[in-house]
Amino acid sequence: MELIEVETFAIQRTPPFLDDKVLIVAGGKPPNDLWFKKISKDFDIWAVDGGVRYCRKLDITPKVLIGDGDSSSSGDWIWAKKGGTKAYKYPKDKDYTDLQLTLMQIGESYKSASVFVTAGLGGRLDHTMSNVFSLLWAEKWGVNAVGFIDDEESLLLLRCCEELKIFFKERPLAISLLSLSPQSQGVYLRGVKWELEDATLKLEEPFAISNELKYEEKVVHLRVESGCVGIYICHPRGGLK
Repeated sequence: MELIEVETFAIQRTPPFLDDKVLIVAGGKPPNDLWFKKISKDFDIWAVDGGVRYCRKLDITPKVLIGDGDSSSSGDWIWAKKGGTKAYKYPKDKDYTDLQLTLMQIGESYKSASVFVTAGLGGRLDHTMSNVFSLLWAEKWGVNAVGFIDDEESLLLLRCCEELKIFFKERPLAISLLSLSPQSQGVYLRGVKWELEDATLKLEEPFAISNELKYEEKVVHLRVESGCVGIYICHPRGGLK
């Protein structure tokens, strides 16, 4: 699949995205209801524990539910199972987080899938940071984790020798680049006010933040030769009701 649309923007990647599209609904800051209902139609929905509450609220039956039940009710699990959801329940005392267990199961369930996460940012900082680095870790489980998306903010991962084109439907408030590896080299960025050419970004020197589109520009082009860069996008609020 060459182009993936997520309401506020569309993304094209080289190499291209994998055939199946999975949206993991975690238990963090919930997305806008209308946004979630629209986007859910284009993905296989997997709920991570508390994420099943958002699904139940909008009557979006997840394909799979995984977790230990500490942030969801027994009624949520019963509702999901009645709708045909495959459920994997784990004890609260375990080595891996619910999101990590979900990513592992996706690696076993799909031959090729492009995986996104919503409701994975916000709330407790330790949870947010763990979620971000879990998507990097997921590569070891055979999972192509693209990043986090919702109606207010997104964080896309750009790995070694990949290129992204982001087509914006509305002007973002800010675009920031953060190295998620010790160094990210050969970073190229076009379509913004402060462009980059063969730049090196370092984990401990996060200077490439709060960028913005050039006047009347709607497309941003990025690539990286080594390392992994997180592309943070802050979306304008109020566009969805």
